[in-house]
Amino acid sequence: MQYLRWTAIFFLWGSSHLALSQFSGVVVNQITQQPISDVHLVVIGTSIGTSTDLSGQYNLEMSRTDSIRVRISAIGFATAERTLSKGSNSRIELAASSILLNNEVTITAQRSERLSFDVALATTTISSLQLKEYGARSTPEALMNQTGVWVQKTNHGGGSPIVRGLIGNQILLLVDGIRLNNATYRYGPNQYLSTIDPQLIERIEVNRGSGSVLYGSDALGGVVQLLSRTPSFSTDGLKVRGEVSTKWMSAGMEKSLRPELEFQGKNVAFLGGVSFRSFGDVLAGGTLGFLRPSGYEERSADAKLLVRNKLGDVFTAAFQQTTQQQVPRYDQVVQGGFKTYEFEPQIRQLAYIRWEHAMRNPWVQALRITTSLNRSIEGTVSQKNNSDDLKKQNDEVNTVGLIAEIHSNPIAQWHAQSGVEYYRDHVSSNAVVFNTSNNTETQQRGSYADGSVSSNWAVFTNHQLEWKRFQFLAGARWNAVEVKVMDKIFGDQQINPQALIGNAGVMFSVNPRLRVMGNMNTGFRAPNVDDMSKFGTLEANVFEIPSGGLSPERSTSVEVGFKYKAPRLSWTITTYQTKLSDLIDRVPSTYLGSNIFDSRTVYQKKNVGEALVQGFEADVEMQVLSSLTLNGNITYTHGQNETKNEPMRRIPPMFGKLGIRYSHSSGFWMRAEWAMAASQSRLAAGDKSDVRIAIRLVNGEMPAWDIFGVYAGYSYKFVGVQISAQNIFDKAYRVYASGVDGYGRCFTASIRVRF
Repeated sequence: MQYLRWTAIFFLWGSSHLALSQFSGVVVNQITQQPISDVHLVVIGTSIGTSTDLSGQYNLEMSRTDSIRVRISAIGFATAERTLSKGSNSRIELAASSILLNNEVTITAQRSERLSFDVALATTTISSLQLKEYGARSTPEALMNQTGVWVQKTNHGGGSPIVRGLIGNQILLLVDGIRLNNATYRYGPNQYLSTIDPQLIERIEVNRGSGSVLYGSDALGGVVQLLSRTPSFSTDGLKVRGEVSTKWMSAGMEKSLRPELEFQGKNVAFLGGVSFRSFGDVLAGGTLGFLRPSGYEERSADAKLLVRNKLGDVFTAAFQQTTQQQVPRYDQVVQGGFKTYEFEPQIRQLAYIRWEHAMRNPWVQALRITTSLNRSIEGTVSQKNNSDDLKKQNDEVNTVGLIAEIHSNPIAQWHAQSGVEYYRDHVSSNAVVFNTSNNTETQQRGSYADGSVSSNWAVFTNHQLEWKRFQFLAGARWNAVEVKVMDKIFGDQQINPQALIGNAGVMFSVNPRLRVMGNMNTGFRAPNVDDMSKFGTLEANVFEIPSGGLSPERSTSVEVGFKYKAPRLSWTITTYQTKLSDLIDRVPSTYLGSNIFDSRTVYQKKNVGEALVQGFEADVEMQVLSSLTLNGNITYTHGQNETKNEPMRRIPPMFGKLGIRYSHSSGFWMRAEWAMAASQSRLAAGDKSDVRIAIRLVNGEMPAWDIFGVYAGYSYKFVGVQISAQNIFDKAYRVYASGVDGYGRCFTASIRVRF
């Protein structure tokens, strides 16, 4: 923090003599000439920007400069770029476009705003419009049926994205550019993504493929970034806006309420809200009935404050908290021999302060510094059948972070993003067993060695160079990790792995509508406290003990793809291959001289795996009429564990969806979607022994499934109403590798009132 303070003072002092240039105007619909609100304008090559107000007006203040180049994006309109001149009141006309594919703006791909069509990487974006129209119950469910993303749910309060065959701590989760992954993120399915309230999210971006050069450890299979909603500055005095939304789901599966308030001033803006959510037991399809216990309670709160000073710098202070109570592990209660097994509580807190400063120096065009504090509390309460012992465990991780990054534009054709990162995790873990028959309690070792610490330092740089019809990409990262495990029972451990990784790629514009891309990148995942120190029950038949001598997992990936964007048709096709080495996997072991403990087989983790993942992903969107669009996607993954000569675990079957969307200028819209998955017969030995999977196998394979749903809504002035019917034909199905079944036929209704 001391470093941040002096850095800020230096730049503020160094820039204090500069006058501000003002860039203002209005954004309107090209056809109707009506103003457009919530249009995002961002200075190209930086993260500095603003949004239009209800009257379509915008105002952007920058350190002294005569002109700026901005990217303009809004839902329902084609993204555009314009040059704005100082002092002129510009009128910007945007062309309406109902096609989102290849027309989205992405930040994650290059740590700066770029049109997805111009990025030589495979990306998936879920826009704010899609988030609102689908009205997903949880953030993991918002990712379902998206290109290249399979969502596994061990329990109703969980949800792990599988991207290019990898899951858990091999996928990096970010919130506003800050790592959500910490020292105890475990391999395989987990619940951490569900601790983010979907109603605070502006959009979700997925980089399919390794993102380790830009984001570091864990990004072997991909990066999932959740970008939170941001308040807007006002161009003419203080404005106050608010909204109250509520949602209901049939069979008591959801009741939720969220009030929020936004203040817009010329140089100060604030947005905050709270969510109250109650989820009942899942009513599954066919004859499966209610899955009890699966329901739980959730409370969330979030706030974001923006302050703009006289130099045009933007300071952001944000806070998020989600608390989930009594979240049951349905699979452990029904199949694992437990009377009670629940997360109690599950808490996530994030607070950060960010400073963004634009400069005239082409080598340091924009500077952004972020300091953060992330806190995760994971409590579990468990009691086996026919046992008097009630066990309570509590694992807490406190993470401090510092990110400093610069955006450079030395020449018009050369863009670069560089920076340094530091994160430090401190782990607290304890457990106590209550004997309910004699009211005694016994202190035990927690899931992890109490007091363990993990630190992460990194320096990175990433470059894009345009030459004629080519765009070349290259980047590198040096990363050092230190993990200290202080274990009184199993002995202390310390590892200090380092990684030097890179990427390279090229994109060729065949013509203005068609791009061909190819790239290669390397990635890594450093062992964490969970790998080295875990002690306890995992799956129904697995008991894990601490492991020593671990080294980083590594990957080398190549991919080739095509992107096409025309006014009425967009599509992408990507094929890839990823070679994984030094994979950390569980191997049979012994504890106290036996290979069985607590009625489960004992395992440790070792670097024993070599694997190959390959596949393809494709999506398409076509505008049939001005108000009617068709869309679809398909994903295929083939994963082979070359060490064991068997399929990799939890590899999804081929899956995809077909959809149609209709919209009318009156404010009415409607979606119909058919989601499907093929059968999966390529099962690893661990999949066959996993009761979550084995219980739903038919003739040795997971059955295929398909479901149909309809969504509709209408907005008039300050009121919006939405309804949906999901799994209309009430089919019984389970998403492969999950521990709970999918929803049966169900209905939702929601209403939003704005003021």
